[in-house]
Amino acid sequence: MIVGPAHPYRGGIASFNERMAQEFQSNGWKVSIVTFTLQYPSFLFPGKDQLHDGPAPSNLKIERKLNSINPISWFRTASFIKKLKPDLIISHFWHPYLGPAIGTVLKNAGAKNISVVHNLYPHERKFGDHNLIKKFINNTDQYIALSQKVKEDLLQHTQVENILLSPHPVYDNYGEKTTRKEALQQLNLSEEFEYILFFGLIRAYKGLDLLIDAFANFSKENKKVKLLIAGEFYENQEKYLEQINGLGIKNEVIIHDHFIPNDQVRYYFSACDLVAQTYHRATQSGIMQIAIHFEKPMLVTNVGGLGEMISDGKHGYVTAIEKTEIAEALSDFFSSTKSRELFSKELPSLKQKYSWASFYKQIESF
Repeated sequence: MIVGPAHPYRGGIASFNERMAQEFQSNGWKVSIVTFTLQYPSFLFPGKDQLHDGPAPSNLKIERKLNSINPISWFRTASFIKKLKPDLIISHFWHPYLGPAIGTVLKNAGAKNISVVHNLYPHERKFGDHNLIKKFINNTDQYIALSQKVKEDLLQHTQVENILLSPHPVYDNYGEKTTRKEALQQLNLSEEFEYILFFGLIRAYKGLDLLIDAFANFSKENKKVKLLIAGEFYENQEKYLEQINGLGIKNEVIIHDHFIPNDQVRYYFSACDLVAQTYHRATQSGIMQIAIHFEKPMLVTNVGGLGEMISDGKHGYVTAIEKTEIAEALSDFFSSTKSRELFSKELPSLKQKYSWASFYKQIESF
């Protein structure tokens, strides 16, 4: 039994959950997913919509039971799971707000449980987070930490023998890469330019402001490269537009300001030449795992788990949180055939290292 987001909810953790369920099924497990009837109340959700209208995965059993703000549903969900007598419950945890709901389900469901911890603490911490997290921690048997940073956070609450450190697997559920020409046609982009991709939900901690500053320095020397920003803004878009206009790079920046549906993801990663994640802070990133699946070199700042996942100079660039160093990395990539050839050679082995088969084997052994 898996407890966490799944269809019709959208986003990286829902995609992770569904793909994990499929991996367990392929290894002989009978799997059901319990997901939310309400994940976030509207006042806590900064985006436009929590749901998508695409079809449900045809090979997964998904039950909508859990309302995050209704305690009655927590006990009803636990009772529903308990009657099924599962051998194992796998939950997902990524925000303190969910601590009471998930913790109550685990406490009362009557089965051994393990939790995949995407983040223990939120990127923007608030008063009361610690107490909400304890509601989850106090009712969880074991943990899968997706990065060293998450493991270190967990060690403040539990013993090391309860924690498996297993990096985030690749997202291979967005299809295979297409030709660059087809991808550019799908996105209505010109073949005349090369592209740096900043992808995913846009929030302050993800450092788009830093990338824009660095790109402005870089583009003074290279007008054949465009910055492609693709994703829904979870904060005021206007400040970024003012930054872009103030730096005089409006014509060099392309913005697709909407949530990218699953069936469109492969076109963005097939079209781009480099994926940039200039985060101010992080634990780990699903965007990186999409890039690895599509064998795209990356530029990341050395925060959280980002610098753990790739090797500087081998799979891309790991820089300081500093615009000059980021601009220098951009300049090196777009002027160096040698660097690109090396990255292309090394990325397939990284893709294998972070495969779902490897992730499953580690969980099974743990």
